[in-house]
Amino acid sequence: MDSSSGALPSHFSRNLWFRFTLAYAALFLPFSVATPYLQVLLGCRGYSKDQIGLILGCLEALAVLAPPLWGYVSDRLHRPKFVLAISIVGAIPSFLLFGLATGVITGLAVAVLFGLFYRPLIPLTDGLTFRYINTHGGDYGSVRIGGSIGFICWIITLEALGMAKSTNGGMILVAMAVASVLQLASLALLPSDPGKPERREERTANTAEGLKLFTQPTFVVFTLCALLGRIAMMAYYGFFSLYLRDVHGFEQAGFIWFLGPLSEIPVIFFSRRIMDRIGVRNLFALGLLGCTVRLAGFGLAPSIWFVVPLQFLHSLTFGAYHTASVTYVSRLVPKTMQSTAQTIFAAITIGAGGLLGGAIGGAVAEHAGYTCLYLSFACVALVALVLLLAFVPALGHGQESTNGVAREG
Repeated sequence: MDSSSGALPSHFSRNLWFRFTLAYAALFLPFSVATPYLQVLLGCRGYSKDQIGLILGCLEALAVLAPPLWGYVSDRLHRPKFVLAISIVGAIPSFLLFGLATGVITGLAVAVLFGLFYRPLIPLTDGLTFRYINTHGGDYGSVRIGGSIGFICWIITLEALGMAKSTNGGMILVAMAVASVLQLASLALLPSDPGKPERREERTANTAEGLKLFTQPTFVVFTLCALLGRIAMMAYYGFFSLYLRDVHGFEQAGFIWFLGPLSEIPVIFFSRRIMDRIGVRNLFALGLLGCTVRLAGFGLAPSIWFVVPLQFLHSLTFGAYHTASVTYVSRLVPKTMQSTAQTIFAAITIGAGGLLGGAIGGAVAEHAGYTCLYLSFACVALVALVLLLAFVPALGHGQESTNGVAREG
């Protein structure tokens, strides 16, 4: 159904829900390999810890550069599914090259190549999904849970197969190849026409209007809030395992990490209903509030038993934060600019935020300790929350102009 013909349905049909959910589950299979095991693979290849850090940092830098490039190409060609397929096809052999890399220069070169194809996968998929939703209707959160389930199930499968005992990295390479092929195959589940084609003059006008929106105060301030939130949460993503070991003497960090993705599933699944009730911006505000409380709790926790319940705040710090942020951005731009918008937003928040948060957080942890790290980064999240509530407007429920650009209410 086109937006011009009336209100869009708020949910996918049963068939489309199943297809999008499976596609998101397949999307996160490669991430469940690269996120925990790439550093292990590099260690198997003989890289030292500082060299591994340098290579992974290079990969993070590509999170800033690659997504906007691919997003622009996707919207320019008006073929988001085809561009996503190219990105997947390029990521498979790029990762396998890590199995041949030996020197630092070679490792950095492979990281650049892999990051060029790998980093845009999530924002390109989100852009395609929102392009469909903004034209035909649907519920992003109800299908995005597939990503959480896929991530968890693939890690459990790999661990059951003995991934942690891999000494030469071969199993990691095989796992990534299988995961990527499954993701590529899942593209057949996605609609071939994610959005109604527009006339050339309409597309040109909407593109120009969308590009202007990237410089408007609402988009700029909202992106700044999301950037600060990501910087703050790098204290968790980058140093939580070390914190558990060094502060609380807990070595098996995976058992506590596991609680986070489990807790996010209900919030992601019901995010559409929550946003319909309290608003998109306010759900994002709850995400930033969760960041503040969670990080402050880590800084003040006297024992591991105080840390465990804080993990359930991942439902806010990722579930609410992610679904609300991508939804808010999707409502600010025309449907023909969804890939560009999502990739630019991801580059600034995830890419630049990851780099800045990791670098600053490492320096704080090294020189001032974990308590200072978590309390200071909780303050960063609090600043983001204050900026959001003071300067970012709420969007009226379902308010869209005829060209797909959301009106602020």
